Amino acid sequence: MDEREGNQPPQVKVQVPPDLQGGVYANMARVNHSEFEFSIDFANADFAGQDAEGNIPAVVVARVMISHEFMPRLLEALQDNYSRYLTRRDIEGLPETGSDHED
Repeated sequence: MDEREGNQPPQVKVQVPPDLQGGVYANMARVNHSEFEFSIDFANADFAGQDAEGNIPAVVVARVMISHEFMPRLLEALQDNYSRYLTRRDIEGLPETGSDHED
């Protein structure tokens, strides 16, 4: 018998191990797919290090493999978070309004 209130599904409690808490910096990503999965390579590109042929060196800092079933959820989560970021940024950029400023 389920004893959770309202029969809510269990919540995933994500834990980041100490050695990953600092994260990695990436300023580009490369996405590929196969019949079975998507792969996303996050990389740090050194745009100032362009060589004579115009090549820009980039080092992969993380590779993430995800299933086709997970991809729509990832896209939705990215879009939702980016929309909330833009809304918050736009609100913070508005001039102050209220009765405490002089006319």
